[in-house]
Amino acid sequence: SLLKELEPTLQVIQTPLDGRMVSPWLLTTRWHEQVAGMDIKQLCSLVALPKNDDGDIPGLKDVVEAYYEEAIPLLDRTGELVLQRLNSPDPIKSGISNTPFHKHLYKSTMKKYILPVVALLAMLIRQEYTGRPFSGSNNKLMDLLAVLHIDGSEGRDALPLIHEVLFEVWTTAWTPQEDREIVDPTERCLALLTLRQDGSFKEPHDVTGIIAKFEYCMRLTFLQEIHHRTQADPQSDELEHCLALENFFVEKTWYTFSRLRSLQHRASSLAYDTMSLPDVWWTDTKTWKSMLYRGDEIHFADLCKVFKETEAKLVQIWEEGILMGHDIRVEYDKIADDLINKDVGYSFLSDARNPQLTRRDQLVKKFLQDEATFAHFAMIREGSIVWNRSTLQAWLKSYAELQSLLLFRAQMLSGAPCRGTELTAMTYRNTQTRPTRNLAVLGKHISLLCQYLKTSTLTGKDKLIPHALDGITSDILVQDLALARPFAEVAARACFLDKPEVVDLYQNHVFVNYNRLFDSKDLSTILTKYSLPSLHFGLTIRSWRHIQTAWKRKLGCAVEDIIEMDTEDNVEA
Repeated sequence: SLLKELEPTLQVIQTPLDGRMVSPWLLTTRWHEQVAGMDIKQLCSLVALPKNDDGDIPGLKDVVEAYYEEAIPLLDRTGELVLQRLNSPDPIKSGISNTPFHKHLYKSTMKKYILPVVALLAMLIRQEYTGRPFSGSNNKLMDLLAVLHIDGSEGRDALPLIHEVLFEVWTTAWTPQEDREIVDPTERCLALLTLRQDGSFKEPHDVTGIIAKFEYCMRLTFLQEIHHRTQADPQSDELEHCLALENFFVEKTWYTFSRLRSLQHRASSLAYDTMSLPDVWWTDTKTWKSMLYRGDEIHFADLCKVFKETEAKLVQIWEEGILMGHDIRVEYDKIADDLINKDVGYSFLSDARNPQLTRRDQLVKKFLQDEATFAHFAMIREGSIVWNRSTLQAWLKSYAELQSLLLFRAQMLSGAPCRGTELTAMTYRNTQTRPTRNLAVLGKHISLLCQYLKTSTLTGKDKLIPHALDGITSDILVQDLALARPFAEVAARACFLDKPEVVDLYQNHVFVNYNRLFDSKDLSTILTKYSLPSLHFGLTIRSWRHIQTAWKRKLGCAVEDIIEMDTEDNVEA
């Protein structure tokens, strides 16, 4: 009972009276004033994403995803000038963008981009359903909820209702009130999405991504409205309808898009200019061989042990799991590579000047000619080869483990770490759609050419960054592509008869994970798997980038590598 009496005294003050105790971000948004004295857990629950089996709002995420899936194909049927205007948030200041509004590079990205919109609709429905509507309440919300309860995620009738609700919310002029209440539902949703369970708010650099997702989805909603109006009024073309809606997706207006852009500018400025505390703290300031990374101690000797152990594991899997104990190797002194050759299918493996690499049937013949190995993988029945799919699948899984080790060493021993999305999607030969391969021979060095896909998508231009591999990784990668990859293609054809796209992966990509490509999550998992036993700390893509940058600064490396690796500012700089 005494503790209950003291609870009000022990509670953290939500709204400090002294402005010096408030972060610059909250001083400009004043969001902390909106939640002062309120139940934080209840506020956070308003924007919680509904689960698939949510009895209150069933199937909301699925129908929002279906709504935007209908919008994406419209990008291919829309005139370039309309898309350019949609992608011009401040045409008065910056003019009309030359880059049209476009779809994401990866289809899976859209699944993440819709989440803030799902949270927004869930918040609106929960506010309406509990009998406490606020400004922005819409009479279509109950209709939407009724459809979801009747049809669930299969309800196509929900799509026009979603469009009507979103369009009304995003085309209403939200003017500020004297009491500073957040009247715009989208901004209120944004504030609650950045509110943590302990009552604090996320830092500006964690807010910019949420705003970007909102902006992208808003543009798709306006694109849908443009096409709806063009169909209803064919006398006016889509550009005229676009111009009629332009105030809703540009800056310096009273509409939601303008408010989000204003917050985005401020958050970006604070994120860029604010000096952060260091992730790394040196415990050895003489030889720089030990550090604390976010409190975990890491020694350089243990890191070297990781490299030694993965090298031994790589050789073991290659000799025992892939070559099946056979003594076979492609001997080469130098490798010729025409770096400017753009022919489809070209790589140094197909160059006539490298005859030792162009014989793609060497391991296949070895397996077929050896009775024990042939019996392991196949049998002859009625004069035809019948493959044993179970043993082929086991071999492909061993091959995927080899690929994961090559990927691990490419990430950790090839200079500045590559971004996971680029490293996992590399091709070793030119393709019809990507004439610049990612694996090349630069002098005596087997090198990966990383393409910075983030800037490629934004600017439409490729940025190639070469990364030389170490000797062991280079040699086994060459042996792999010359000897094992052809057999992997044979195994993939036999195991995935109805999935020709899997065979295409083996024919074109440097790293293949059984029946798909690796992704960034796989790469972080691989880094953790092989680093944890020796470091007693599981590395990820992000942590390795910071750790490697810190060591290269102290132990010496090219200035260009440091600039490429680290653009962050902190108090240790």
